[in-house]
Amino acid sequence: MLVFLAVFILIVSFTSLQTEAAAPQEKSKGIGPVKTVALGPINPKWVDEGKGIFNTQCIVCHDLDQKKIGPALRNITKQRAPEFLMNLLLNSAQMQKEDPTMKALLKEYNNLPMPDPMLSQAKARSVLEYMRSVAK
Repeated sequence: MLVFLAVFILIVSFTSLQTEAAAPQEKSKGIGPVKTVALGPINPKWVDEGKGIFNTQCIVCHDLDQKKIGPALRNITKQRAPEFLMNLLLNSAQMQKEDPTMKALLKEYNNLPMPDPMLSQAKARSVLEYMRSVAK
């Protein structure tokens, strides 16, 4: 039993080290009021609210799976830090002017700026939660 426990700890430690070594550098948090976002289990209430916001405000320019006027967003939560996404929703104009990632995206999408969605922090968090729920 002791040997089994030792082997198990060794495997878990090795796997953990491999994951840390393979992890990308810390993702940009963007420019804006949000410094940290505590992620937990996906909140269904927030998902419903975020889906409604996405379908009324974002769907014009964004699809989940195909590029439109802006990029496809299904896996955006795997590509960008939650703080980055929150700050983009809350501070889109400044992020598009100053953030290197957003400048590159603007260039890629014909310099067509993202309009300010005018969301509260709670509503932006709901959109983030919806985006987390649809990620594959």
